Amino acid sequence: MDTAKSMPTPMISALKLTSDGAEHFQDPKLYREIVGSLQYLTISRPDIAFSVNKVSQYMHSPTIEHWKAVKRRYIVGTVSVGIKFQKCTNLRLLAFADADWAGDLEDRKSVTGYCVYLGSNLVSWRSNKQAKVSRSSTEAEYRSMAASQSELVSIQYLLKELRIPQSIAPTIYCDNQSACSLAANPVLHTRCKHMKIDLHCLREMVN
Repeated sequence: MDTAKSMPTPMISALKLTSDGAEHFQDPKLYREIVGSLQYLTISRPDIAFSVNKVSQYMHSPTIEHWKAVKRRYIVGTVSVGIKFQKCTNLRLLAFADADWAGDLEDRKSVTGYCVYLGSNLVSWRSNKQAKVSRSSTEAEYRSMAASQSELVSIQYLLKELRIPQSIAPTIYCDNQSACSLAANPVLHTRCKHMKIDLHCLREMVN
C-alpha cells in the first residue's frame, strides 16, 4: 500500500454501500482493525469523517465491496494533511451544517454533518447517521442544524469558563432555505409537530 498510487478523494461520490448483494469478506477481524484505526484518525482528519462513518456501519458483516471502500488509497497521498491552527483576533463562532437526506439505501436514514470554526480555526466536526427517518430534506437539514446548535452551546460554555468573551452571537450556515425559515418562524405547522423539540431548541437560540 505504501507504494500504491493515491486517490484524490476519500470515497467515490456515487458509491452506495449496502449489506446485501456482494460476497462476504473472508477476514472480518482485519476489516474491524483497519476501520478502528481510521476512526482514531478522524480525531485530526475531518476530511475522512463521512467515509469512515459509512464503512463503520458494516463492521458486523463486511463484504468485498465494503473492503474495497476501506482500502481506497486516499490516506497514502495525504499523510501530511492535518488541521492547521493559526493565531486570530476574531474569535467568533461559526457553524456550517448539512445533511445527506435519506442517503442510506437500507433504512433511508439521513446523515448529519457539521463543522464549527472559532475564528479561522476548525475546532469541532461531526458526521453520523440520524436516529430517526426524516420525511423531507427540510427535516433532515433542520436536525443537522439542531445538532450543530447543541455543539455551539457546549463550546460557548467552555469559552465562558476559559474567560474568553463572545461579543458576537454564533452563526449557523445552512444551504436549505426551508430549514432556515423554519428556525425563524414562530408558528409550529402540523407537518413539523414530530420534530418540535428540535424546533423549540434551535428557535430559542435564534431568538
